Amino acid sequence: MYMYMIVRLRSSGFGCKIAGKFYGCLVYADDIMLISHTANAMRRMLAICDHFAADFDLKFNNSKLVAMRIGKRYGVQCAPFTLSGGELKYVNELKYLGVHLVAAKCFKTSVTHLKVKFYRVFNCINSRSKAANSEMITVQPLKAYRLPLLLYASEAILLSKSQLQDLNNCINRSVYKIFGLLVQKLLKMYGILLLWILWQC
Repeated sequence: MYMYMIVRLRSSGFGCKIAGKFYGCLVYADDIMLISHTANAMRRMLAICDHFAADFDLKFNNSKLVAMRIGKRYGVQCAPFTLSGGELKYVNELKYLGVHLVAAKCFKTSVTHLKVKFYRVFNCINSRSKAANSEMITVQPLKAYRLPLLLYASEAILLSKSQLQDLNNCINRSVYKIFGLLVQKLLKMYGILLLWILWQC
């Protein structure tokens, strides 16, 4: 059904375009993100969504609708956008498909939530696996559960050097808790053999 809305938005001429292709409306299931280069274009796109909802007897959930600005004027207050009779709340950070986008001068993401999830799962599993008195039993969940949490969507977004360092520190601290040494010291003592053992266990 949302394909009809995408067709209307694309044919309107508003919305973000890259190399001549329309990327102004990203849809996954019922998660919808509208992207435009100006506030006026966004208002036109929201009006099209309003007409679409009226034609198909749909109603957007106003409690989940938010707006965020990216660009040089991201901090300037703008007139509120409206959809389904309600105003969209401006936010400094939003989540789309698990990726946290941040309002800034250019496209920027946040990894803070990844670190929080990583440490939460690490502390839970580490406290339960201590009774086994085996480092390898603790390392296996690190590879199977914690690393995928930490590296979620990392292949799809460009991380800054500081963000990569933050993620690296998470691994350093977790290995330090397990073995009592920093990763660099372990590599210096055991070299590539350690990496092979950690990966194979």
